[in-house]
Amino acid sequence: MVLNPLTRSVPGIGLANTIRFAWKEKELEPLGRETFGRIILMGNLKLTVKDVFCFQGNSLEGAYDVALYTEEKHDDILRRARAVGGERPMSHYEITILAKNNFRVVTINIYNPYVKDEEVRAFLGRCMDNVSSARHLKDSLGFWNGRRGIQALLREDPKGHGGYLHPPAMFSLGADRGTLFYARQPPFCRRCMAYGHIFASCSTRKCRFCGSEEHEARDCDKPK
Repeated sequence: MVLNPLTRSVPGIGLANTIRFAWKEKELEPLGRETFGRIILMGNLKLTVKDVFCFQGNSLEGAYDVALYTEEKHDDILRRARAVGGERPMSHYEITILAKNNFRVVTINIYNPYVKDEEVRAFLGRCMDNVSSARHLKDSLGFWNGRRGIQALLREDPKGHGGYLHPPAMFSLGADRGTLFYARQPPFCRRCMAYGHIFASCSTRKCRFCGSEEHEARDCDKPK
């Protein structure tokens, strides 16, 4: 069984918790959808209907794309697929991991609701790739709560936390200040504006407004 990179029919941002099973035998007839589901998914991989978010055919790639509800289940199925990869009929399939480890859904909060989505996306684009359009998040009554949800990919950075470049958790767009957060976000220090620790354990004396190491933000007399 081969683990392949993404193929051309997958969005650049990837598909979360999704695995592709592509038929690779030219001389044999591929399994039908129901047979694949019964033998491969429920048989070899021990999946139940409650585990699978979506199971769909991809005629362009001659494959089935299986999306799982959780990242844990996705990783568990990959381990099982590797364990039985040399056995038929699993050995007739090439497996592609469609999920991207650097995919993040970023939640951004800016108090001024009139800041344009394009400005927020441009800010994220400085340190993230494949930045999506912004989705205005609403409360249970249907009112926009001021937060925006944006999907994007972290850029690889050998010197960054966890091997990725992370956008600052606190930032300013002109006179408007904002914050952002996402799943698996490293600890962020609001004193030195660096990832890896929090304010209480920071030993750096640095102003987040002008960058000076001579004073802190509360003593800064530079224009904000």
